Amino acid sequence: MNYYLTEVSSNKKTGPIPVSTISKVTCPSACSLKNGNGCYAENFPLSGHWDKVTSGERGTDFKGFLDKVKRLPNSVWRHAQAGDLPGEDNSIDAGQLIQLADANRHRPVIAFTHKPITSENLEALREAKERGFHINLSASNMADVEPLIQTGLSVVTVLPSEYARRGKNERDKESLLDYRLRLRSLNLETSDGTKVALCPATYLDVTCQKCKACAKPRPKNTIIGFPAHGNRAKVIDKGISSENKDLPNKNNTRNGYRGSG
Repeated sequence: MNYYLTEVSSNKKTGPIPVSTISKVTCPSACSLKNGNGCYAENFPLSGHWDKVTSGERGTDFKGFLDKVKRLPNSVWRHAQAGDLPGEDNSIDAGQLIQLADANRHRPVIAFTHKPITSENLEALREAKERGFHINLSASNMADVEPLIQTGLSVVTVLPSEYARRGKNERDKESLLDYRLRLRSLNLETSDGTKVALCPATYLDVTCQKCKACAKPRPKNTIIGFPAHGNRAKVIDKGISSENKDLPNKNNTRNGYRGSG
């Protein structure tokens, strides 16, 4: 298993912060976005870098990675822009995750996992949280959100492209007012009233470095939603549609969510 730490990312989404890339073996088979189903890390140019980390052409072992994490500045960084938490496939290596949490020393970190919420994995995630390493549980659609919320940990989810602000450039971009008015007809909370807040990069020129919402627990367990966009949008929309064809219906209460009212 190989790890690579980019000290200053050139990714426009994250901003110039440290980001790590982890071997593909850490990605769980439980993730429905794998293998051409919408995983952004499978797209060029990140995919080429990820291949080299996975093959061992780039990066270091876990101990070397921890040494680099210990030397990070006391500012936000992104763990596993490609890859997942320590551990092969669906399992979390609890020992390594705790070592990573301790090496991080309570620095703000943006981390997500698609690992399934087994009792063993959940225990490891909660221990990491206690040690100051914040991890978001990732859902591939709103239908999968409910059991994740019940863990008490932070949750994020992928949303259909309809939730994104329309337009690819400033000339044809949907106005912010029109976008916000359109959102009123879409689902933005679960059936128990848990709110879904859209990633601000969806509609504003904001980076992870500036936002930091995913690096800490949110008030009232607010879920962060990431609308599908770019060349992944059609694939993700198709996958979400197969889970629930009625998602854009404001009055829908199936699968544990409803309209924003």
